[in-house]
Formats: sequence, structure tokens, C-alpha cells
Amino acid sequence: MNRIPKFLNGYTMPRHMQIAFSLIGTTEVFGKQHNPTILKWAKGLSLEKVYTNDELAWCGLFFAHVMKESGRRVDLNTKDPYDYLRAAKYVNMNGAEIIDRKDAAFGDVLIFQRPGGGHIGFYVSESENFYSVLGGNQSNSVNLTNIHKNRLTHCLRPNYISHRPQKFTAAVVGDISSNEA
Repeated sequence: MNRIPKFLNGYTMPRHMQIAFSLIGTTEVFGKQHNPTILKWAKGLSLEKVYTNDELAWCGLFFAHVMKESGRRVDLNTKDPYDYLRAAKYVNMNGAEIIDRKDAAFGDVLIFQRPGGGHIGFYVSESENFYSVLGGNQSNSVNLTNIHKNRLTHCLRPNYISHRPQKFTAAVVGDISSNEA
């Protein structure tokens, strides 16, 4: 299965997006067992005491893991390690600027509201009403899904050194998400 949409052929992706795409297909394990890969992400971020099983929401964990693996420092200016699992807390992330939603482009960080909490993922493309989002814990796995634009609360742009963000418009393909929990 080709994990990268065809419209990205030949496009040079920033490192965090290369890593995020490489993780597509990572899925939670239902029941008493837990995906050791997801638990390893928690351990690598020193979050194993607060993230003990893959039944806990893990979109923030996925995000922090991808950013760390790409060499980016993820600092929320908090003493509560559980904040790294809360999508909405990433609005306070050092090393990223809040940008206007109309300027959202490939690789930017999107934070959404959902029943019972928030959701965080990476911008891939957009259509008139939806963002195509690459994220973790989307239907219990890392995948691309479509999230309605009216749920977006914040858009952040990482501090890029050599990447120039580009906006991609694409038809809605695949599932439309209403709750990523």
C-alpha cells in the first residue's frame, strides 16, 4: 500500500512529515494487550508513568514522538507530564507560531475540538470543508482522515529552516471523522 498521496510525488517533505508517514498503520491492540510500539514512544518521551496503555488517548503522544524523532524539541512549559497527552496543550508549544487557518499548509500542526477533548495532527491537504489530517489515534491507528474545518481551534507552524510550507487542495478521499477518541 502506498501511504503517501500521489499529489505529493516529487515534493520534498520536512523530516517530521517523513516520519509521520512512515508510521501509518500503527494500531492499538484491543483488550488487555497493548501495542509495544506505542508504549515505546511513551518511554522515549519519559511518559511511561502517565501513559501506561494504548487505550488512553494517544494523538498527543504520536505528535510528540514524531517531533522528537525529527530532532525537534517539544516543550510545553509544564511540570505536568500528562499535558503531553492533551492535544489542546500544544497551543503553548515552544518553537512554533500560531498562524491564521487560511494560511495552513503541508506539515503545519492542526488542533481540533472534539467531544470530550481535543485532537492534534498534521496538515496534509484540504478541500472546501475538510482538512486531510495525518495523525495518531484516528480510528485507533495512525492514518490519514478528513476532519471538518469548523472543528479547528488552532493552527501552528513549526519553525522551518529550509522547508517552505505549501498548500495542497485535494478531493475528499476516505473517511470523514467526527470523533478521534
